[in-house]
Amino acid sequence: MPATRALFVLGTVLATAAVGWTQTSAADLPQYVALGSSYAAGPGIAPVVPDSPPRCARSASNYAHVLAGLRKLSLVDMTCSSATTVDVLHGGQFDLPAQLDAVTPQTQLVTVTIGGNDVFFMANLIAMSCKSEPPPQESPRGCTIRPDTVVDARFATLAESLRQIVAAARQRGPKARVVFVNYFTVLPDQGTCARVSLTAAQADHVRGVAARLADVTRKVARETSADLLDLASLSRAHNACSSDPWLVGAHPESGESIPPFHPNREAMRAVGEALDGYLTQHPKAISDSHPE
Repeated sequence: MPATRALFVLGTVLATAAVGWTQTSAADLPQYVALGSSYAAGPGIAPVVPDSPPRCARSASNYAHVLAGLRKLSLVDMTCSSATTVDVLHGGQFDLPAQLDAVTPQTQLVTVTIGGNDVFFMANLIAMSCKSEPPPQESPRGCTIRPDTVVDARFATLAESLRQIVAAARQRGPKARVVFVNYFTVLPDQGTCARVSLTAAQADHVRGVAARLADVTRKVARETSADLLDLASLSRAHNACSSDPWLVGAHPESGESIPPFHPNREAMRAVGEALDGYLTQHPKAISDSHPE
């Protein structure tokens, strides 16, 4: 066989072997499913996940992608901006299926950031800042604050919805370890600042709702023996009024087109790294991740 022909054949064999190794390796990676709303999706942080639903605004730099890269996981990112627990459990948002449908018997890790939209946490926060200092071209609907009675009614059913998410994830993926990631802390422990465009009374009200939301998630995590990355505590020093904020303010800022009060690129990287650290520090076996 001529030398050039032999080299060609050898190169073809090596290339074929390399492709086969890559495909096998990808298939063998632990499967990770990310569920949640915009605080998990990362709207406005480029680039968007290719071929993902445009209205979900799912960033390829969100915390799920950061974690998957750090731990070499096969990620199925189902996060979607504006999602509620109903969308995770039953689907319907933008005609999409239930986020939980992505969980399979092969799934080993599930992260969940959900509940804020159920209780109008972000919608009311944005509406309050709009009322205080209306930004240009703000729609009237965007400034509508849902009353406390409506919010309280939503809180009354939130814990049960979160419990159903854990139960459904475990039913679909018996090996799956479920990790709640609660919401970023938006405001300092006291007071307010120009960047968030809230009055002192509004800031106090938002802190109360945020505390309730964090407490519900912590309670459900304990009750269901799910894991919890307590992002509400982790991000307290990086609130929107801090010198090193992980959230944008009430109005558009320079750089990326991130919605008001949503996490920036640095925040997503920090959460992904924190999750990696948490899983390293709490390396319980998959079979021990939930009660039989």
